[in-house]
Amino acid sequence: MNNSKPTSDLEKFESIWPSYWLEDDFRSKTLSQIIKDFWLSGIILNLEDLQKYKTLDSLADYLNKTIRDNPRPQLLYIVDLKEKSYDNMGLAIIQRIAYKVFLRKHFSGQ
Repeated sequence: MNNSKPTSDLEKFESIWPSYWLEDDFRSKTLSQIIKDFWLSGIILNLEDLQKYKTLDSLADYLNKTIRDNPRPQLLYIVDLKEKSYDNMGLAIIQRIAYKVFLRKHFSGQ
């Protein structure tokens, strides 16, 4: 009998998503969704600024600074993150938004 906990789709995605990030189309769609979700919470970002950050860590650092300078509680709701403490909020936001993009891509058959 297998007593191990079943792996959720999100947990599976967490282990493979950095490889998706390397794909230009996936990264562009994720950056566009980041801009949209931040805009919905009242924080204006632009694509040119986000594209400057070539690594996930540097983009996460930028988002962390943006969140510190412009705290918006509704951002977590929009992004669909639980209200808890994250070691790296920016990276958690990128990952969650990337997961939404991944689901949209795979369920729409694109």
